[in-house]
Amino acid sequence: MMKIAIKTAIKTVFPAVLAMLMIMPVSQASAMDVTAGSQLMVKTSVVEVIGVREIEAGKFAQGIRKSKATLAKITIASLRKPLLDNLCVATLAIKDMVQANQYCHAAVNTGKASAISYNNRAMMHYVLGNIQASLEDLDEASRFGSFQNMVGSNLRIVNQRNILSKN
Repeated sequence: MMKIAIKTAIKTVFPAVLAMLMIMPVSQASAMDVTAGSQLMVKTSVVEVIGVREIEAGKFAQGIRKSKATLAKITIASLRKPLLDNLCVATLAIKDMVQANQYCHAAVNTGKASAISYNNRAMMHYVLGNIQASLEDLDEASRFGSFQNMVGSNLRIVNQRNILSKN
């Protein structure tokens, strides 16, 4: 399994906030000159839901707690989906891969599919070292026609990693 270092940064993008996970092999993790081209990105929900602001502010434990409490009260799939997207991002950020796996899969499989959910799950697969599953999810995310800059950038990075791993 490929060792990965994850650093979390928050970048404001109108109308929502984009949470970026800068993911790179541990051998490169000490280099502080990470370029924008080497940043894989995940996205919080575009819907304003309880816990999203905390997650976007890097207060992951607080955001996770609030999101989980709200999720436990909601049964309607379309209302659960943004919470699941946010929990996927937050658990990836804190490197809780068991929970990230659960939330990222649930976000894809709950309610109407979205580019955000497929993109975030692709990044989870990437962190877990499953490049093929990451590429499949990014291909699916690209079919939605939304968030194309993020999805396209992630796809280029994962494709490059895939090519390098075969050499």
